[in-house]
Amino acid sequence: MGSMELSTAPENGTAAAAAACNGGAAPANGGVERRLRSSAASASWAAHLPLEVGTRVMCRWRDQKPHPVKVIERRKSAASSSPADYEYYVHYTEFNRRLDEWVKLEQLDLDTVEADVDEKVDDKATSLKMTRHQKRKIDETHVEQGHEELDAASLREHEEFTKVKNIAKIELGKYEIDTWYFSPFPPEYNDSAKLFFCEFCLNFMKRKEQLQRHMKKCDLKHPPGDEIYRCGTLSMFEVDGKKNKVYGQNLCYLAKLFLDHKTLYYDVDLFLFYILCECDDRGCHMVGYFSKEAL
Repeated sequence: MGSMELSTAPENGTAAAAAACNGGAAPANGGVERRLRSSAASASWAAHLPLEVGTRVMCRWRDQKPHPVKVIERRKSAASSSPADYEYYVHYTEFNRRLDEWVKLEQLDLDTVEADVDEKVDDKATSLKMTRHQKRKIDETHVEQGHEELDAASLREHEEFTKVKNIAKIELGKYEIDTWYFSPFPPEYNDSAKLFFCEFCLNFMKRKEQLQRHMKKCDLKHPPGDEIYRCGTLSMFEVDGKKNKVYGQNLCYLAKLFLDHKTLYYDVDLFLFYILCECDDRGCHMVGYFSKEAL
């Protein structure tokens, strides 16, 4: 009786009976079907690659959860012609653009791709060339500006020029810090994964070894100015931009990494900088600052 039931089951076409006939194994064509589905999915994904600027897709963030993003820029990650060998600079649409970052293809869920390419985003836009006057206008004012102080055209110009973060991390003293925004460092420092700052003179380098050599020669243990206030382990130093021009400029480069619409004067002679430090037996370590025009 049992064998007759088993023998008739495949004729009825049920998966359970077929599995019983094969000793509990799945149907022989199941693996083929899965491979076909996988191949079809791969072909579908390949049709999207490389993703266009403006594409919307779900991306796995550092919390290991998927979040909606928009592709802002892309670049080849290897010396290969494969459309899969791209990295994508993405904006997490639920959050401020300070979290924008480069991500790898495996972080993106290609099943969720939505082609929403802005028609205005073309080669001319992504390779925008600014005149010296325009770049100076964006980079030159030291005073922080809010969105309300920029007209629509200036805001678009600013966002286009600064849309991709050029420095991902910095090391300052014992801290490694993720940056938030673009800062107009000299070209040779652009696209550095990390910059290393001397926490006393604020000189910056591209490699840890350079910083270590510098620290052996740097004789500063506090900002290069006058201590004007002390309370316990906290000290405030006044730094004259006219007397310490390089320090002032480097401080502005550093600050711009964390302020979206702050723009910079390269001529810091007109400003006084007030540096708040936390002091210990190793020196006075910067924790914040503000500035004002010298009278």
